Amino acid sequence: MKSRQAERTGPVRYGFLRRPGRAVLRELAELYRAAGWWDRKDTNARLRALVGGSHCFLTARRGGRLVGMGRAIGDGASDAYIQDVFVRPEWRGRGLGAQLVRRLARRLAADGLGWIGLVAVPGAEAFYERCGFRIAPGHKLMLFRGPRP
Repeated sequence: MKSRQAERTGPVRYGFLRRPGRAVLRELAELYRAAGWWDRKDTNARLRALVGGSHCFLTARRGGRLVGMGRAIGDGASDAYIQDVFVRPEWRGRGLGAQLVRRLARRLAADGLGWIGLVAVPGAEAFYERCGFRIAPGHKLMLFRGPRP
């Protein structure tokens, strides 16, 4: 049985951002904070650059409220990575995250990017496999931490 609140909020609306205004930047910053990806030194200018520098940045809204997001970065010609996929905890389990990932992957494929990857946090592998991704056997994520002395 649907709650009255869920009935009032209407369908989820997905949309790609390019140049977010101040109100949208505040909403995005709130989502990045909720995800634990916002640092004290982060600013709205940096967030605006993050959105603008992404190949595409997708949002999910329900009842006018930003409830999820995801983005893709890449070279614009062959390769792309999906990252920063986040859905507010109270909206999880309703298919929003899967829709974000699938819509991003479709957009990337439509833009001619044939290699689409992502980094799954531990425990999220099954979710991404349901979205069409597979673990790359024998490969490991590596992060640059500077040259060794």
